[in-house]
Amino acid sequence: MEYILSEVEPKDVLRYFEQISAIPHGSYHVDEISDFIAQFAKEQGLEYIQDEEKNVIIFKPAQGAAADAAPIMLQGHIDMVLEKIKENPINMETEPIRLILDGDILHADGTTLGGDDGIAVAMMMAALADKEMVHPALECIFTTNEETGMDGMVALDPAPLKAKRLINLDSEEEGIFTVGCAGGSHQEMTLPINRSLHNGTGLHLTVSGLKGGHSGACIHLGRANADYIMIRLLHKLMKKEDLRLKEICGGGKDNAIPRECEATVLLDTDVDREKLEKKIKSFCKDIEGEYRYTDPDIAIRYEWIEYGQSMVEAVSKKETKNIIRLFMAMPNGLIESDPNIKDMPQTSLNLGILDTQEDEIRATFLIRSSINSQKKLMSDKVKIVAEAFGAEMNVGGTYPAWEYAPESPLRDMMIRVYKEETGKDPVISITHGGLECGLLASKIEGLDSISIGPDMEGIHTPDEKLDLASVRRCWSFLKAVLREAAK
Repeated sequence: MEYILSEVEPKDVLRYFEQISAIPHGSYHVDEISDFIAQFAKEQGLEYIQDEEKNVIIFKPAQGAAADAAPIMLQGHIDMVLEKIKENPINMETEPIRLILDGDILHADGTTLGGDDGIAVAMMMAALADKEMVHPALECIFTTNEETGMDGMVALDPAPLKAKRLINLDSEEEGIFTVGCAGGSHQEMTLPINRSLHNGTGLHLTVSGLKGGHSGACIHLGRANADYIMIRLLHKLMKKEDLRLKEICGGGKDNAIPRECEATVLLDTDVDREKLEKKIKSFCKDIEGEYRYTDPDIAIRYEWIEYGQSMVEAVSKKETKNIIRLFMAMPNGLIESDPNIKDMPQTSLNLGILDTQEDEIRATFLIRSSINSQKKLMSDKVKIVAEAFGAEMNVGGTYPAWEYAPESPLRDMMIRVYKEETGKDPVISITHGGLECGLLASKIEGLDSISIGPDMEGIHTPDEKLDLASVRRCWSFLKAVLREAAK
C-alpha cells in the first residue's frame, strides 16, 4: 500500500488512520481490525480485553504526575458503513480503501472514507502510544458493529471499567459538544411473494443521482429517498397499466438515505409504449421540480427489455398492487421536529434497504426519536401498516436515547478548556443521530458523558470528506482536555 499521509500533521494520528484504512472493516467484518488493535496493545505493553463481540478495551496508566486523578474513558467504534458509487468495482469487504488527499481534505476513491469513526480509533491509538502526553489513567473502548445497531456496545461488559467520565469521539462537527442523542429501533420487514411464468414486455427503471446521507444528520434536510421515489413511479404507472413486479432493489444500509433504486416490471405485450414513456417523463419532471434544491442531479431512466416468446417469472398483478400500496402507505422521513430546538428532528423513519428475494420482499427501516414513547409509537405504526398488507415486522435492534444531563462537571471543564484554546464558545447540542453514550450510561450509573469530533461531511456516502485542519485542532484540544483532566 502506498502511504500518502506520512508527512501530514498530526502525523501520530494520521499514521494510524492510514493503517486502519488498509484493513477492510465494514460492519460484521471487524475481526481483522479488532485483532490489529489487540496486537497494537500487546506491542505497546498495555493491558487489554478483547471480548467475544470483538470489542477491545485498552488500559493505560496515568502519565505526568497524574496518578491521583480520576480515570477517563475515550470511546469510538471500529466498523464503518460500506457505500460506493455504482461504477466502482471495488469489493469493500475484502479490499482496502483508496485514500485521496486534496489539500487539507481527505476523501476516498468513489467509496465511503471511514472517517466515521476511524478518526476516533486513530486518536485513541495515538494517545495510547504517546509516552510524553500528560493524562489520567485511560480506558480506551473500541466497539464493533455500531453502524448496524450498536451490537458491540450492547454486548460490552462494563465490569472492568472504573472511569465515570466518558469522551466519545464519534461526532462530525468541530466546536459542537454533543450532550444527548436520539434513541433508535431497527425494523426488519418481510412480505411473502409468489412467482409464476408469464409472457410480456420488460421495463427496467432506475432512480439515481440522489445525495443520500446519514439518516440521523440529514433526515430533516428534505432529501429524496430513492426507494420511495421508485415506489411512487410504480404507483403512477400502475394506475393505468397492469404491472407484474420482477424485482426491486435500493439502498444498502438502514442508517443511510438510499441514493439509488432499480426495479424491473413485466407489462402486457401490447402495452402502449409511447403512452407509458410519456407518463415516466411527466413523473420525472414532477420529481425534478420537487427536489430541485435538495437533489438537483436526480435522474430517472428506463429501458425496454424484449423477452420475445420466452416465459418470464414475475409476481402476479394482484400481489404487485399489494406491494406498491404497502410502501405507499408506509410513513417515511421526518415525522416530528423538536419544538424546543430549531432545525432539530425529534422523530424520523428511514427506509434504508429494499430488496427482492425469490419468495419475499425485504425492507429494513430505522426509527429514531429523542422521546422513547414516540419511538415506540412509530414502531407500532410501521408494524400495523405491514401486517395490514400481509407482511411481518420484527425489531432487529434497539438502543435508548441519551438524555441531556443538567449538571456535568466534564462538560463544564471542556467548555472552559475550549475557550482557553480557541477564544470561542463551543455549541452545546443534542443530535438526532445515534451515539453509544446512552447505552454505556445505562450500564454505568453516574457516567458523565460528552461527544466531540473534527469536521466531516457526507458520512455514509461516497462523498464523505474529512477536514485534516480540523483534525489537527481537535487533536490539540483533546490533548489539552486530558492535561486538565489529569489535575
